[in-house]
Amino acid sequence: METTKPIRILIVDDSRIFRGQLQSLFDRIPDVQVIGSVFNGEKALEFIQSTPPDLVTLDVEMPGLGGIATLREINRLNKSRNQVPVDTLLISSLTQKGSRFAIEGLQLGALDFIFKPSEGDEHENRESLFRTLSEKLQSLRYRRDRLRNYPPVTSPAKSSSPIKAGQTGSYRAIAIGTSTGGPEALSVVLPSLTRECQRPIFIVQHILDGLSFYLAESLTKQCGRPVIEVLDEIPVKGGGIYLAKSGRHMTLRMRDGNIHVASICSPPERGCRPSVDLFFKAAASLYGSGLVAAILTGMGDDGSEGIKAIKRSGGYLLAQDQESSIVWGMPRAAVATGLVDEVVPLMKIANRIASLASQRDI
Repeated sequence: METTKPIRILIVDDSRIFRGQLQSLFDRIPDVQVIGSVFNGEKALEFIQSTPPDLVTLDVEMPGLGGIATLREINRLNKSRNQVPVDTLLISSLTQKGSRFAIEGLQLGALDFIFKPSEGDEHENRESLFRTLSEKLQSLRYRRDRLRNYPPVTSPAKSSSPIKAGQTGSYRAIAIGTSTGGPEALSVVLPSLTRECQRPIFIVQHILDGLSFYLAESLTKQCGRPVIEVLDEIPVKGGGIYLAKSGRHMTLRMRDGNIHVASICSPPERGCRPSVDLFFKAAASLYGSGLVAAILTGMGDDGSEGIKAIKRSGGYLLAQDQESSIVWGMPRAAVATGLVDEVVPLMKIANRIASLASQRDI
């Protein structure tokens, strides 16, 4: 019987008190081992080169080599080592600067991000941080399991599903669902997709409350087109890019013969808000066979119910492949339904969607 290997963690933070707090919280989590604790990015890189951990918890705002610069160097080290990569969990205070750092780090490939709790009493903050750390470590366990081997699922061959005559170019809208690893995946897919396609694009990204604004801001700069964080009900326009607000669902409605996108605050769907399932069902009801949807990297199975509505309506379904996913949870759950038309590497998804949703009017 295979023994579970502990997750080996390096703590990086310029606050000795906070490093000690993290150490005590990790000591409460089973199968976790803190192997080092250092106060800046330079020391972290020295440690990683001599004793690579599984995960680095990295403060984004430190004197000297800051968190984002350290993350870039960790990425460089990962590329130079033919081994399982060192993952990074970014930690910052809840500030505008910290939020922008968070999005930049996630787009650079950090596994996830958490804010240092600052409300309530000390005990409440510690317990909140403990719960968050425990949850985020599940992503790393998913990732480690992926690198070992997932149980097999029935899936179509990559990029092999036949397209019916006249089908290419018939799709009028694009829906994307993603979670862990999504900001990085979106920064790859969207700039290329928006250069080639003027169909409306809808994105449901699981992300911490307050961060969707900064994600939209960053993606706008990368795409050269506005990425709108959906706050109220607005009409959908050709070429519009719409991002679900963190902590709220995104849905679609028909008003005066036109499709509108809206933000609603109904209860979470299967623990998710925004919910990919909820949006996919709404999109299927209004776009029908004119919808192409993609499930990108993410933990869990959100979207696996919504794709059933898309398939019943005649839409087309893509899923990111295992090799290019940070966490092959959501795409795997989608593929396991047997409804996905194609499993595609991240670098090819934009071109594949663009070819399906060309600019030819129908």
